[in-house]
Amino acid sequence: MWLDVYEQVGELTELERVALFNAMKQDLFPDEPSKITKLLKDIRENRFASGMACVHCGSTAVKRNGKYKTRQRYLCKDCGKTFNDMTNTPFSGSRYPEKWVKYMEMMVEGYTLPKIAKRLKIHISTAFYWRHKILNALRSLDFNQLQGIVESDETFFRESMKGKVVTHRKPKKRKTPDEKRGISDLKIAVVVAQDRNNNIIAVKAGTGRVKAEEIDAAIGKYIDPKSLLCTDTATNYKKFAKLKGLQHEPINEHQKQRVKKGIFHVQNVNNFHSRLKTWIRRFQGVATKYLDNYLYWFRWLELDKHLSYEKQVEQMLISACRKSNKTTVELLRSN
Repeated sequence: MWLDVYEQVGELTELERVALFNAMKQDLFPDEPSKITKLLKDIRENRFASGMACVHCGSTAVKRNGKYKTRQRYLCKDCGKTFNDMTNTPFSGSRYPEKWVKYMEMMVEGYTLPKIAKRLKIHISTAFYWRHKILNALRSLDFNQLQGIVESDETFFRESMKGKVVTHRKPKKRKTPDEKRGISDLKIAVVVAQDRNNNIIAVKAGTGRVKAEEIDAAIGKYIDPKSLLCTDTATNYKKFAKLKGLQHEPINEHQKQRVKKGIFHVQNVNNFHSRLKTWIRRFQGVATKYLDNYLYWFRWLELDKHLSYEKQVEQMLISACRKSNKTTVELLRSN
């Protein structure tokens, strides 16, 4: 085939010759496998650590069903559906698989959507949907159990109705002050809990001053019953500790008490609050409906910050594929 083409090269323009050369190069010397392809083995081992099972119905009656490019396909004998290692992950059906690793690298670095879209030459809405597909997949892994001494305190963010019609208050521009001063129902409460093993939970808990029941709904199931709870002197945490039957050590910061009995304090949680607010400021107002995704994102970065940059990217990629979690663009649009 190439001999026939070679005889006609003299009749081609310079641009056509370059295009021909690139076509021959791709045909004879295809590109090296992408980073995702190289990581497929690790993704498969983590995703199917308990044994190969259908990602659609959970059946273990699965057999190999040929390959598509470099990906092994499987057939479920029970439901009759096919799947591969990436089915029902943020990457399934993507038109730009070669850009996903670079996208992960920019997420680890905390790039904003406009910068990601410009660097990867994708539409900003594509960058947005990719972000929340990944974050929804990471959130599906849930939180670790907190044990031992557990610190907890809440912090507050301004309500943001970005992308929605505001009906319960007057619309306002960014950086304009709230109508109500201090902690009000226009502030979103985020409860943070952390043990001394660096397990962290950060989750949206309600508006204004949170009640003991709201704290319980947010973090209650993640705290070991034998744990000791360290908080400030707020009565909501006192009621929460009594509700869960937890030992409780309140720290009176109003009296400049920082550490009690040489070991009890809430400094780790307060430092987390500070780093979280500094980090999230770069996004110039996160919509309240997506706040939990950003909280999980920052928590994930905090837990893996001791790893090398390359390892963080690899862990984010593998973790996002660990559990079958299909988030479609239509689902994100409907939220």
